[in-house]
Amino acid sequence: MVSFARWSALDALHDAHFRRLWLAGLCVNVGRWLDFLVLGWLVLEITGSPFMVGLAAFCRFAPMIVLGLFAGLLIDRVPRGKLLVGVQVVNLGITVLLALLFATGYGGLWTLIGLETVLGIAWAIDFPTRRTTLFTLVGPGRVTNAVSLESVSMQGTKIIGPVVGGVLLARLGPVACYVVLAILYAGALLLTLALARQAKLPATPRSSESIVGGLMAGFQEARWQPAIFGVLVITVVMNGLVFPYQQIMPVFARDILHVGPEALGLLIAVGGLGTLIGALWTAGRRNFTAHRQVFVGGSMLAGCMVVVQSFSDNYWLAMLIQFAIGIADAGFGTMQSTIVLLAAHERARSRVLGILSVCIGTNPLGALGVATLTTYVGAPAAFGSAAALALLLMAPFVVRLLAEGSGPLRVTRDEHPPKQHPQPA
Repeated sequence: MVSFARWSALDALHDAHFRRLWLAGLCVNVGRWLDFLVLGWLVLEITGSPFMVGLAAFCRFAPMIVLGLFAGLLIDRVPRGKLLVGVQVVNLGITVLLALLFATGYGGLWTLIGLETVLGIAWAIDFPTRRTTLFTLVGPGRVTNAVSLESVSMQGTKIIGPVVGGVLLARLGPVACYVVLAILYAGALLLTLALARQAKLPATPRSSESIVGGLMAGFQEARWQPAIFGVLVITVVMNGLVFPYQQIMPVFARDILHVGPEALGLLIAVGGLGTLIGALWTAGRRNFTAHRQVFVGGSMLAGCMVVVQSFSDNYWLAMLIQFAIGIADAGFGTMQSTIVLLAAHERARSRVLGILSVCIGTNPLGALGVATLTTYVGAPAAFGSAAALALLLMAPFVVRLLAEGSGPLRVTRDEHPPKQHPQPA
């Protein structure tokens, strides 16, 4: 029998520096899912409008679109330890302020949306910084395992965050939710400070490259690498058309399933359980090479299950569907970052991760569109039709990625292709 400490799925956690990074991420991700549920339900209670729920989600996640590209350049110029600490200071300050505002009766709609937008800015910087730090700490040999463990943290915390948020919101109100959020971010800050002191997390050595040149280098790397290009396109489609169902779940839960915030939290948590199981399975694979197959399989399965969800008004069936979506999301989310980290050249890695952040940041645009459509045709028709369109759009890129098989993710090309000279007549 293999002991728990030697279980291959936990391999990267044997590194003390990565363990601190992972535990800090665990605190942040529990808070992120708690905040996600509380924001949607509060806005729905205040306004009664599905469109405003989508607008709030848009403001929370839109900074990924605007800042994602520049976050990659920022990582190349500022020590990553300072960036990670700065993000947690902002998170802690904003959640304390939200708790105070709602406790004193000043927590209105636009105050809530404005401060949540600041949390979105912090997340836009945190995501690529955390991924590049992860690669620095564990190296290419354990990156699949480390990213899988990050997925366990990022998505598996859907089991805890929404349930805690739903119970706190239903029984104690928003102030208790934001106090718990502040405690979580305080824990993340302490762990990140310890990591920044003990691990060497420098910025990339500076070069004379301009900001525009740095951005173009990232785009060129993304375009030249077929695996990266396919991942980026599918990520845009998934976040713009499939995952917006998550922001509409409060509307779906209230109007179709006829349940409150506690039952909604449990529903989202079941999806997190599926993601946890899927991510642990991936983390336990040694010498893993089926990155493309798991990525496209997870993408297509998630899209199909969201379509199926749109036809169901049964709460217990919805739980089974959410569990399946969670498993699919584990394959999609884990392989998304892993493929980019392994296929990108070291000089362009942080910039390509910045581009990936922008692709993920298309989610609020999709959420706003699906929320607008929900106002006219209802939640099931809105997110179901969006997911069906996504399956059609992804199909050509799925075929291309599968055709590449399990070969090396990075395609070697000349940095400066030879010039073509005209042949003599």
